[in-house]
Amino acid sequence: MNKAFIKKYGTLLLLATGAGIIFQLPYIRETFYVPIQNAMNLSNAQMGLLSSGYATMSLFSYFIGGIIADKFSARKLLTFSFIATGILGLWFSTFPGYTISRVIFVLMGISTIITYWSACIKATRMLGNDEEQGRLFGLQEGLRGIMNALLVFGMTAAFTRFADEVAGASAAIKVCSIVVIIIGILNFIFIEDTKKEENPESFVEVTKGMFKALLIPRVWLLVAIVFTAYSVYGLIAYATTFAQQFYGLSAASAATLGGIRYLIQGAGGIVGGFLADKVKSRFKVIIGGCIGLALSFGLFIVMPSKASLCVMVVANFFVGLFFIYAVRSQYFAVHDDAGIPLNMSGRVSGIASCLGYTPDIFMYTLVGSWMDNYGRAGYNMTWTYAMVAAVLCAIITFILSRIVKKENAQKMSA
Repeated sequence: MNKAFIKKYGTLLLLATGAGIIFQLPYIRETFYVPIQNAMNLSNAQMGLLSSGYATMSLFSYFIGGIIADKFSARKLLTFSFIATGILGLWFSTFPGYTISRVIFVLMGISTIITYWSACIKATRMLGNDEEQGRLFGLQEGLRGIMNALLVFGMTAAFTRFADEVAGASAAIKVCSIVVIIIGILNFIFIEDTKKEENPESFVEVTKGMFKALLIPRVWLLVAIVFTAYSVYGLIAYATTFAQQFYGLSAASAATLGGIRYLIQGAGGIVGGFLADKVKSRFKVIIGGCIGLALSFGLFIVMPSKASLCVMVVANFFVGLFFIYAVRSQYFAVHDDAGIPLNMSGRVSGIASCLGYTPDIFMYTLVGSWMDNYGRAGYNMTWTYAMVAAVLCAIITFILSRIVKKENAQKMSA
């Protein structure tokens, strides 16, 4: 095993670990939704507003982060991002009240995005050639899931040590925050500074390039793929809350499922990545995964609310997770298929993330109000929303694949 191999996959592991763990805090509701809700006496709509505050700030941060990723060195920015996020997490672990918590989530919208996300995507692309993109992004998604699982199991262990679920949730958030800070220190130690001369463009030129990228039609199709797939990803997280409210799943079991889901992320991401390279099409993996997701959400709608069906609900949740992580592992890998040059990778990733992740702004508040007002019917409305998004993602991906195939055929005949 040579040094180049170790450096390549060691860097991938660190990127994957950081990409997963840094987002545990702003998305802590996915694992400890009910305990946090009870700790601060929040409605489902208010829980949604916490996420919306984070998402609104992230919207601007993704755009700025795309510019930064194509211009500046990552090491110090990454270190700041992790340490700042960890400190914010420690603050939130005190459950300081709804208003202050909204401020914390807005600040995390800055600390987890500007200095990390687009740079992480670009760094992953740079680790291999065109033929390796599927497996690199798949491995990144998979390793991210495995590291997340280890963290969530540690958080769950901290949670279950306390009879009071509020104290347990606080302890779990503290564990996560400390790990995030440690990852920041490791980034400072092991990530090399990028030389300034690697991108001689001025900040103004890079910013202009960001807006020029908006004029490329394929960029908008990439945005639409992320928008629809990310909608499905966000909504599937409600399956554990669904199982708690209507099928008798305990809070401790729900937290354990939060850890298991990341092991499935490992399987779905790695299988999706290697399958994409095997069939030589990231498009096919996304389309097939979205069809599977539509069927999975449809099953949630038709299952009656009986405690005896809890195992079936959980099993269907796992199937849906496998498909969504296979899809997620490829929706940035298709940038290579779409002909996006590497020197534009940061800005295009910034645009795709900035606009593609906009469901965070309205989706959680919307479905939270459905659940508050309509109960089980509100969940069925949520699952229908997810089914429509999955089908649209498959259609848009198919359209982009046809465009790319036509362009390649024209180039070969020229």
